[in-house]
Amino acid sequence: MTSVLRYLGSQAAVLSQLCPQGARSLFTFSRTSPLVNTLVPTRASHLRKRKRVDPKIEQAREARLKKKIKRLMKKDKEMLEIEDFYVMPSLMEQIRERPPVRVSAEEQERRAALEKEWARFRRQQHVAEEAAISAMVTSQQRALQELRAESEELFQQAVQVDPLLIPYQSVGPTETPPISAYDPPDGKYVDLTPME
Repeated sequence: MTSVLRYLGSQAAVLSQLCPQGARSLFTFSRTSPLVNTLVPTRASHLRKRKRVDPKIEQAREARLKKKIKRLMKKDKEMLEIEDFYVMPSLMEQIRERPPVRVSAEEQERRAALEKEWARFRRQQHVAEEAAISAMVTSQQRALQELRAESEELFQQAVQVDPLLIPYQSVGPTETPPISAYDPPDGKYVDLTPME
């Protein structure tokens, strides 16, 4: 502490030689009077006197606090509003990062012709598949009619569904069972508890 005061005193002496007004204003702004010199610790404010608290009042305060904590522990967790669901509108906008590529007129015509040719090919393929399926269904219906004319018993056996044709097994509950001891995350909720 004394070394600091010595350092400050030497600085004040240097400042007073260079600029007497600056030194005076630097070191006298907190003094009450130029005739009275006081040290920094004695200029501090007085410590507040501690009040004596009655032990019964202190115990009652602690009991109230414990009761309040117990009441809060009995209550379910309060749901907090989740702000993560808010999406900024600027993020929802689809802003193109990459500039579009300039395509020449010849390339556009070539692509249009290619798309038309592909559409024609897919249509022909679809028509051929539909015709093949229709022919199969027609021949199957004709065969079933012939079989029915021969024997009703054979027809009924032919019409029955074959379970081995498409093997499918499903094991498990129809609904997902609840997870025991699952603590759901906090979120916004509407409190419908009736007020008493």
